Amino acid sequence: MMEIVQIIDYDAMGADWLSIAVGCAPFADMMWFRIKNRPAELIYNEAKKLREALPQARLVLSAREDIAALLGYNGVQLGASTVKEGIDESLAVGYSAHSIDEIESNQADYYMLSPLFHTVKDYEVKPLGAVDVSALEKDVYALGGIGCANVCQLKSKGYKGIAGISFYREIQALKEIVSRL
Repeated sequence: MMEIVQIIDYDAMGADWLSIAVGCAPFADMMWFRIKNRPAELIYNEAKKLREALPQARLVLSAREDIAALLGYNGVQLGASTVKEGIDESLAVGYSAHSIDEIESNQADYYMLSPLFHTVKDYEVKPLGAVDVSALEKDVYALGGIGCANVCQLKSKGYKGIAGISFYREIQALKEIVSRL
């Protein structure tokens, strides 16, 4: 069964981000708290709220491995601009990739590959499509434009799971679909 990663995006979800996280917790296998380009104190305080609200949840924090380790998060999500050496070994390291080549040329515990399908952005998006990642023999999560209408296209393509910001709108139905894939 594929896992579900609910991305809790601090900017996109606004004041509702914490209640969305709590509502998704029963259906998500992992939650990625995406809060970037903010002062360290704000990131710490907001990340602490999430850990306290969901003490048993598998949580990942964007970019700030120092804060993730302090708060008992399970991992840190990095990208090309945030890759670092010497990350706390207690944290799983995720890498945000935009191509198969990028996955092959970076070392991480797991990868978020995006965008697979069309998603609305302020810039042009070139979806990769339902590419097969089986040959990589790595833990890869599909991200970008995924929902109930197209998640079945990822069946037998080698994905460990799916990830998305808008999942909270249909997370219970997604959970039922992926349990059958």
